[in-house]
This record gives sequence, C-alpha cells and structure tokens, in this order.
Amino acid sequence: MNSVSLPLASWSQIPDDITWNILVLVSPHPVTIARIAAVCRTWRSIVRTSKFLRWLMEHHGVTPLMGFFTNVSSSDRFLPFDQHLGVVGVPRFTLPILYPDNRLPTLSTSHWEVLACRHGKVLLLGGASPMLLVWDPITGEQTLTRTHTELTYVHGTVVCVAHHHHGNCHSSPWVVVWIVSTGREIKVRRWSSVTQSWNISQARVWFDGLVDFRPSTLIGDVLYWHLTNNFLIAFDMAENLLHPIELPEAMASPKFRRHVHVVPLDGDVLGLAVLNTSVLEIWSRVGGISEGSSWAMNYTIPLLSIIPIQDDHIINHHRPQGRIVCVMEDRKVILIRAADGVYEVDYQRKTSTKIMGETPRGTMFAYESFYIAGLLTSLDNFLTTDYGYNISFWPD
Repeated sequence: MNSVSLPLASWSQIPDDITWNILVLVSPHPVTIARIAAVCRTWRSIVRTSKFLRWLMEHHGVTPLMGFFTNVSSSDRFLPFDQHLGVVGVPRFTLPILYPDNRLPTLSTSHWEVLACRHGKVLLLGGASPMLLVWDPITGEQTLTRTHTELTYVHGTVVCVAHHHHGNCHSSPWVVVWIVSTGREIKVRRWSSVTQSWNISQARVWFDGLVDFRPSTLIGDVLYWHLTNNFLIAFDMAENLLHPIELPEAMASPKFRRHVHVVPLDGDVLGLAVLNTSVLEIWSRVGGISEGSSWAMNYTIPLLSIIPIQDDHIINHHRPQGRIVCVMEDRKVILIRAADGVYEVDYQRKTSTKIMGETPRGTMFAYESFYIAGLLTSLDNFLTTDYGYNISFWPD
C-alpha cells in the first residue's frame, strides 16, 4: 500500500476537531508537546490551551515522569529520565540556591536534603534552623518555612489537597506534613499554602517508635511512614489521627531491614513489597488501618523471572542482590536497583522494564509533573534553555 503525503500547507486545513483527536494520542511528556508546538503555528496554538492540556492528561491518566532526585552529593542530584523522547533538560531541575536573609546562611544545592516528591512539588530540608523549602521546578515557585524542631528522627512530605487528577497541580493548594518522633510519642503538624502557617492542632500518639529514613507513601487519604522497629505509623489526614500498625512478625528479622516498603494495591488497599532472598513478596492489610486488621501474603514473584540477578549471590549471601529504591504510588510500581541498572517492576502485573543504567546508591525520588499552558507561552525559551533546540516554525 502506497503512503499518501499531504502538502505542508494542508495540515492547517484539517478541521480542528480532527486535529485535536490526533494530537491527544501523543505522549503528554513535555518534550513531545514542545516538538508538536514547533511543527506549525496551528498546532502550537492548540497545545498551548488549557483545555487541550487537561484533555491530554485525562486521556492518558498518568503524569509524565521527568526524572529522579537523589541525596547522593557526589553525583548529579537530578537524574533525567531518558526513554524514547530524549533527556529532560537538567538546568530546570538543579536544586535551588537560597539566600534567606542576612541572618541566615546561604543554602547551596549541596545543603539540601530531599524528603519527598509528590504532585509536582519537591520538599527540601536544609540549614541548622532547620528550614523546609517547597519547590516547584516547573514554575520555579519556592516557599520557605521553619520547622522549629530538632533534626532527630523527623520526616516530612508534601501533598496537593485539591480534589482533581493530580499532575497539573501548580496553582493548587497544598500542605506540608511534618512528623516528629521522640521515642515516647509521635506527633504530626501541617503547614498550609493557603494560610501560610502551621496549624495549631497536632495529631499525636504515645508510642515507642522512631521515624525511619524511608519516604512516605500516600494511599487514599492516609500517609504511611516506616518506623525503626517493626511498625508503620499511619496518618489519616481526613481524621487528623495517627495509627501505629505492626508489620508481620517475620519482618522483624534484621535481614528485612531496608527491604520492606509500603505500596498501594488496587482499591486503595494498604500493601507491602518485600524482597525476601530470591522472591518479591506482596502482602495486603485486610481491614485497612482499623483495629483488629491483619496481614495476608497475596502472592510471590520469583526475582530471577523478572530481573537478571545472580542466583549464586543469593545462595551464598542469603539476601537479595537488588534493593527497592523507589515507590511510585500513582503508577503502582516500584524501582529495584540490580547489578546492571534500575528496573521498574509492576508488582501487580508481575512484569519489569529496565529504565536506567547504573545510578548512585540510595533512595530515588521520582519527580512527575505536567506543563501548564502558561509555561508553553514561553516555549521558545523552554526549548532553547532546557533542550538546546533551535525553533524554526513551518509556515501554516
């Protein structure tokens, strides 16, 4: 069958509704949108509209993955995600240098610790005060606040509180959730972008547990953190209540240290992904966070069937060679670092895809976001600054 080529000018004569139905099928990744906008003025005018961008997001249902932040100071703090469409421009994602005022020291990129990435925001901790910075790399917006707590066994995260499909959350209200553990009690406070202040009421529970270094996982309206003992702490944001949850007894063994992570299952069910020597175990919490609930193992996935790891390493050392380095809660996948790179594992479909080569050790924070129409009005600068492209529009 012979292909038919249209004269270049004919593209602008295609009815808008047909053009929209064609363009909505492309990836929502900003590189794709930028390339489409550079084809002709007609396409550029379409992809710059908020209506089209909302339609594109709703059609695909998944927020584009820009890359990963890390806390390894000896390497680049942002690792671009390079799959099919080329590398995301790194300059936009360089950790900010902050000059608070004359009384506070300058905070350079190496002074920040990444605590969380969620809903297009990055939560950074830095300074001796200490200070929290909520940063939107896409818009460049920064919001700074003090924590007024010591930096021992604390953690935090950021959550968009708008009731919509998360992804284009740049102008939506958000909260910082800050958790502090003393060994005798655990308490949580929230800082609101609407009131620009910490809330007066705190959620607290008397419990002998300390917050672990692993990032939180959001399932429904509940945030989960690991504790250093064999417990989770669940924070119900709707009820402003804290609930300690004991993990299965077998996971108290030291061999599970760093190999147990909270994951969401279908229906906002609380789950666990556990690397246990040669298998990946998937557990679920029957009954949720309510008292009297229990854990059940759903199924196991042989690691050798999805990731090329060395069987002799498992046999000789009795521990997995891989490590879970990221939980991507919206996609319901985890990232496992193996000897030859990082694999995205869909633990419900029992499949894996290698997405990156060797990366720095430590936790990886997935940054997902979507470009809003306002940013596309400065598309020329975006392409030349972030991607090094020179735009020359074809005539309509």
